[in-house]
Amino acid sequence: MINKILCVDDDSISLTISKLLLKRTGFADQVVTAVDGSDAIDYFKELFASSSNVLDEVPTLILLDINMPVMNGWEFLEAFVVEFADKLPNTRVIILSSTIDPEDFSRAKKFPVVAQFVSKPLSVENLEELKENEFVKPFFK
Repeated sequence: MINKILCVDDDSISLTISKLLLKRTGFADQVVTAVDGSDAIDYFKELFASSSNVLDEVPTLILLDINMPVMNGWEFLEAFVVEFADKLPNTRVIILSSTIDPEDFSRAKKFPVVAQFVSKPLSVENLEELKENEFVKPFFK
């Protein structure tokens, strides 16, 4: 089981479904949410400002939607890589999106923090597939 996951999505229904699924399947112990990339960046800034032991409290996985207002998923990734990726070497991003644009899949591969691209909506099948991911697999042995 993964200790903590951050879900970033502007769709409240998708957030609720993801949160319930992650907890009910035993995939994650804690699920925190953000409504867009800016909210997620603020979450990390607050974590670093308020916690004495950030590495114990930081999410292991970030489930990230791409198409969001204010700050989209790509903008979040660019900011996350610059501000936090080096400080959080054990945190990876799973892009959770309904896109079918091949350009998005190619773009995701340019970010080393992106571990996988998963189609929305999150499902039990997606989670089973994720458990085979090289980064995620050790949490489910």
